[in-house]
Amino acid sequence: MSAPNSTGLRALNREIADAADPHVVRIVATVDAMASRGAADALIAPLRPRLAALRPPRPLRFARLLFHPLEPLIVSAARWRPDRNSIPRTAIGPVAEHVRLAMGPDAAAIEASIRHRTTADTDIIARCGALLWPAASRILSAGGVPEAWDRTELGPGVYESLAACMAALLDQAAALETMVVGTANGLLPPDGHQIAAILTKAAACHLPALPMMIVLLLARVPESAAALPQAHTGATGVAVRAALGQAAERLLRQLREDDGTEARIASGNLANAGASAGWIGSLLRQLDTGAADPRRRADIQAIRGRLDASCKARFGAGLQQELLAPLNDLAPLAIPALEATARNLRVLEAEARTISGGGGYDQLLNKAAEAIGIRAAKGRMHLVDQVRLVEILSGPEAAMALLD
Repeated sequence: MSAPNSTGLRALNREIADAADPHVVRIVATVDAMASRGAADALIAPLRPRLAALRPPRPLRFARLLFHPLEPLIVSAARWRPDRNSIPRTAIGPVAEHVRLAMGPDAAAIEASIRHRTTADTDIIARCGALLWPAASRILSAGGVPEAWDRTELGPGVYESLAACMAALLDQAAALETMVVGTANGLLPPDGHQIAAILTKAAACHLPALPMMIVLLLARVPESAAALPQAHTGATGVAVRAALGQAAERLLRQLREDDGTEARIASGNLANAGASAGWIGSLLRQLDTGAADPRRRADIQAIRGRLDASCKARFGAGLQQELLAPLNDLAPLAIPALEATARNLRVLEAEARTISGGGGYDQLLNKAAEAIGIRAAKGRMHLVDQVRLVEILSGPEAAMALLD
């Protein structure tokens, strides 16, 4: 079979980009299973914003484990710029191979430990990462350009700059994981002392890496932003505040480009949409402070408006397709699935209300409760199931009214 020409490749990319979520997951799984991916990587490039929302488990290979803590910084080669506080995706392969060869038997032991594991195995990532990331930091700090670096077409000077930044970040990757675990993945306030220690060590290792380190902090725990200005005083404090400004610009740019906000909410299931809305909303609140300049505040306001519209669209689609449509179907009801959908709708609604006040959601929820009542009135739903669903959607008072 001959390779597709450029026109055919663009058409194929568009077709893949418009694929339904289950098809996207299958396409990526097929590419991940290839022994040599080659040009197939270019086919899934348009899917990366959606993959950030879908978060399907992917094979845990050496390169993926090495760059796992740096994932929020990775961008396509076309979008990479030296001043953008990011890492070009084309650097992953050469850097990973360089580290693997330098580690020798230790790398082989790590590869054996992660064989047949996926990115869903967080315990394995933490345990093997604690061995890999500090070792990689030392190797990248030692100098020497990877043999395959020419494939990136970036030049040895770019490698030296990137390697110094990656070394500083990987040196603190395990500490960042520990801090995130301590917050129960963002449910508890972050430890200001841990944040200060991470920033101090990263700055001491390579000061230009500080904005990238703050991006990683905010990407994992947006509430870290409140502790950053108080983390240091004097000259270090000035550097941290300057780095925070650069990190904020990096994160806001990411939400602006390629419909980043819309893709995170529209892709994936309702649970992922609620989680994404919560993260973006929290990040915007943390960055929208009195100290923010007018341009940044206007940027935040524009993104907040897009986020509000995305949440309303996803809520309406989920309500119609995943709750009302099954209720109106003549097939037997899957009550556990309906309850899960109702809970996820309420989570998305709660996050959306913190963004815009939540206008219109009550009307939609009441519509759903009425549909449940109609279904029950026709004898197709038990009273206990009706009460439970209405309680999830509209609260205990509405559920008690059914019993009265």
